[in-house]
Amino acid sequence: MKIQIIVALVCFAVFAALLPGSHYFYVANSDTMIGTYMSFVVVLVMWGSLFAGFASLFFHKLKALYQSVIDYRAA
Repeated sequence: MKIQIIVALVCFAVFAALLPGSHYFYVANSDTMIGTYMSFVVVLVMWGSLFAGFASLFFHKLKALYQSVIDYRAA
């Protein structure tokens, strides 16, 4: 359980760092088309890290749910 908490804390730290940083990245680089796409990727990484943090905290429950679905389909 310690590993999941550490992974979740790292993911939440990435989210917290990118939350204000994504705005500055957009302002600095949005004058070109590739800068706009890069800003979009930064925002995707930011929200993906938040989702990954929550998924890491509930990993055991999600794994048990997945195993129960697989076992149900196999029977």
